Amino acid sequence: MPSVVDVLKQDHRTVEKLFSDFEASGDQAIVETICGELDVHMEAEEKIVYPVLREDVSGGTQMAQHAEKEHAEARQIVGRIRQTKDPDHLSELVQELKSGIEEHVQEEESDVFPKMEQELGSERLEQLGQEVEAQKS
Repeated sequence: MPSVVDVLKQDHRTVEKLFSDFEASGDQAIVETICGELDVHMEAEEKIVYPVLREDVSGGTQMAQHAEKEHAEARQIVGRIRQTKDPDHLSELVQELKSGIEEHVQEEESDVFPKMEQELGSERLEQLGQEVEAQKS
């Protein structure tokens, strides 16, 4: 079983590739895929990962609050992306979203995930991985 950290990192790599594919092609269908992936990922983190972060990881409450604030910002941009019809404006919004997501991913992967791995143990991380995969399906 993959740990929750592995599951979430795989999501990060998927979205990074989608951003790259959009930049290379300009294909607007990719943008909706990006938004959909982010919706599912953020919901899984908020329902499953962040409550555990708050309860069982030292400093986790601040980490979860910060991440949820970043999710709210990302959702706002996703909403604007879904409303726009102008391809130039769409590209600007996607770039803004990408920038915010890159920062969020960097923080999770350098601070949050190592802290979770240190404090939760492999069995708990694998259990959370299963829960996140089930939530996403």
